[in-house]
Amino acid sequence: MTNEPNLPRGTGNLQALVIQPDFHCPLDRLGVWLQDEGITTRIIQPFSGDVIPDVIQEDGLVVLGGDMSSLDDRDYHWLTDIRRLMAVAASQRKPTLGICLGAQLMAQTFGGTVARGDQGLEAGVVEVALRPDAAEDPLMAGLPNPFFGGAMHGDMIDQLPPSAVWLGMTAQYPHQAFRVGEMSWGVQFHPEISPVVYRRWLSLVNENDTVAVERAGRGMEAFENQDQIVREHTEAMARRFAHLVRTTATVATQ
Repeated sequence: MTNEPNLPRGTGNLQALVIQPDFHCPLDRLGVWLQDEGITTRIIQPFSGDVIPDVIQEDGLVVLGGDMSSLDDRDYHWLTDIRRLMAVAASQRKPTLGICLGAQLMAQTFGGTVARGDQGLEAGVVEVALRPDAAEDPLMAGLPNPFFGGAMHGDMIDQLPPSAVWLGMTAQYPHQAFRVGEMSWGVQFHPEISPVVYRRWLSLVNENDTVAVERAGRGMEAFENQDQIVREHTEAMARRFAHLVRTTATVATQ
């Protein structure tokens, strides 16, 4: 069970803009949970040629993960456009959630740095220890501590932005959750994924990296065994994000 507040479910015509950088990293369960909360989604896929918009007409922004690195601007020129959009979202006070690659892009947007992970692949189910500031955070307050979520990443957020509030950490990589300003959150883990999507990701792991292959495989078993608690925790986060989208949109129309 979670100790999440009893938040009302939404019924309004709200929409979130979703940037999906990689075919293999869909919205997955997060899309269902947002829809349950009365929030539809408009998905932009830059890998298929979609153009990143200059402004956000929607009520919130989600930037998903991807197999590419946030350091790969030369090969993926639109990563710069995503960072720009995140800055615009912050200036518009639009609730924003950056996931894995999205969190790394957010860190870079606001002055943080990303590097190749010095502890290798983090995969499977991670136990995120929420830090004291999370207790007063609009998104994290009331979530279970420790918080369990899916994960698979090789890069790490090396330094948080100077203005960031550090919200969560794991033993392998400390910068797992943070907030910049009032409405921009980054999470290194994957609150959106199911074991079904995680299993597809196994084929993306570098087969020459035997440690990564072994970790990813053990992670699959852990995810299947722990999915009940992972789903419970990540759904609670999704619902809180939906609540922020709804309440922020309501204030904006008053």
